[in-house]
Amino acid sequence: MNEKSKERMIKQQTAIYQGLVNEFGMPVVEDELSSDELPSTFNHFFIVYGDFQKTDSATVLLQEIYIVYLSEDNPEVETFTLDVISTISKVNGVEFNRTVKERLKKKDSDDYIDQVTLIFNRKVKYDC
Repeated sequence: MNEKSKERMIKQQTAIYQGLVNEFGMPVVEDELSSDELPSTFNHFFIVYGDFQKTDSATVLLQEIYIVYLSEDNPEVETFTLDVISTISKVNGVEFNRTVKERLKKKDSDDYIDQVTLIFNRKVKYDC
């Protein structure tokens, strides 16, 4: 059941992961991170696949994909974000939606980390 859609989803997930690794050369973590996997710096990506939502079509769902970029000491966060949008937008069936940018204070420090959450959408057909 839903084999074509599953194949397409896996191809998209692989392309997103590989696109980030190949283009930016930073650590990329999917969904969860255990404490022993924590990167030594705050320059890395998290990929999180969101919930499914129904659409106007009875056979199509919408899923949000969150690419969370954590950046330490990068004065060019905005231009870097533009490059990430371009890279992920090349993945077939994945569309850019919006970003959410935050500055987070590091624990026990006066330093800050930029966190940019890039939100993309993909449509997924399903059997019903």
